[in-house]
Amino acid sequence: MADWIDPQPVVVSDELRDAVGGLPLLAAALAQRGITTASTARAFLYPDYYTPSAATDFPDMDRAADRIWQALTTGERLAVWGDFDVDGQTSTALLVEALRKLSVAMEVQPSALPGYRVPMRKQGHGIFLPALDELLGQDITLLITCDTGVDAFAAIDRAKARGCDVIVTDHHELPSSLPPAFAVVNSKRMRPDHPLRELPGVGVAYKLVECLFEQAGRGDELGATLDLVALGIVADRATQVADVRYLLQRGLEALRSTSRVGLRALMDQAELRPDGLTEGHIGYQLGPRLNALGRLGDANRGVELLLTQDVSEARILAAEMDGLNYQRRLITNQVLQAALTQIERASSLLDYQALVVAGQNWHPGVLGLVAGHLVGRFDRPVVVLSMSDDGLVRGSARSVPGCDIHAALKPTSHLLIRFGGHPGAAGLSLDLSNLEAFRKAFSRSVAGEWDRAAASLDLQIDAYVSLDQLSLELVGQLDRL
Repeated sequence: MADWIDPQPVVVSDELRDAVGGLPLLAAALAQRGITTASTARAFLYPDYYTPSAATDFPDMDRAADRIWQALTTGERLAVWGDFDVDGQTSTALLVEALRKLSVAMEVQPSALPGYRVPMRKQGHGIFLPALDELLGQDITLLITCDTGVDAFAAIDRAKARGCDVIVTDHHELPSSLPPAFAVVNSKRMRPDHPLRELPGVGVAYKLVECLFEQAGRGDELGATLDLVALGIVADRATQVADVRYLLQRGLEALRSTSRVGLRALMDQAELRPDGLTEGHIGYQLGPRLNALGRLGDANRGVELLLTQDVSEARILAAEMDGLNYQRRLITNQVLQAALTQIERASSLLDYQALVVAGQNWHPGVLGLVAGHLVGRFDRPVVVLSMSDDGLVRGSARSVPGCDIHAALKPTSHLLIRFGGHPGAAGLSLDLSNLEAFRKAFSRSVAGEWDRAAASLDLQIDAYVSLDQLSLELVGQLDRL
């Protein structure tokens, strides 16, 4: 059972209290988190007071932008390669929309406007080689990835051999060496304390577009893309600090007044009022509907929804997503119950530091969701795998506070075909013959990686509030945090 930790006394200056409108509870909550000056409080609460970082802080950003401008001015054929989750869909839509605007301004023929490709989940994250060959057969000379690509060595080599440059925009953990791309724009290349370090894929794509639009004298058009940024940031559970928080604040404003007919149709389907949208509505209503396409269907349809200007098409796509989301809930529950039954019958699975379960042909689109449920139930890192008829095992991992799941997978790489992801979530594949060896090796690795003190269930209390202080006004004040 969690212990309650009483509020720690803090000194709240008059300056800080004045900066937050004279609200003592708000000022104390900020001070407890180290935000003690008026300037830092204003920057945290109000995006108008925050100074975002320059796009050119990214390594390779200038190089990437210059190559794109070269391609646009000389009439080269471009394509964008995305990913099938919400971060990947929004990144793809953002880049494609921006590149098409710039192409139209340069009077590029409609047939040569930048296209895009999002892989199916069965093809896996990353650049699927047969689909890449198809793109290269269309005379593509510049491929821009988003939310993927930092470990796509074979695909980038293939593209280069066919005369196609690759610009990688990504945010996933870096491999031991960077791929041989023309440019690699990745937030994980920033120093650990840089304000751009925690940007997800859509945030990195946005900064590239920011660089291009500012060079084109179209910086005033950036605001129209922030609705996509908000969706991707929340759906990818990006850490809300510095530029990430700033972009989400701006993005929520844009989302509440979005002119995208696809998003309007999706909100109608979810029975949401646009002007009242919060990050919670993204996380529990809009995000799952978009994600359902990547889990059970074709995520290219999600990009179509975000880009379409046809109201009828938007309504059809939104209804399709709603139906898939309903199916996704049913399938998730089925796989979860199968996993729980397996654990009940083989209780020794719980003797390991990490829980690894596997089932025959479990639907790959829900494995991460099931892993998340099991983490909450058994309070340890979880890997959920699907065994396919071809002898391969593929799945998703989810972690707990204090355990970097990506780092824990590295010592087991000799048993894996492929793995990648973040500290909190990862994907992996391996041969069925290595499953038991992986379970043991991964458990040992987790034991060494897991900082249990950081995973404490203790509950830090911010303040005790009397009943007569509770009001909707107080809720509004706290929402500003």
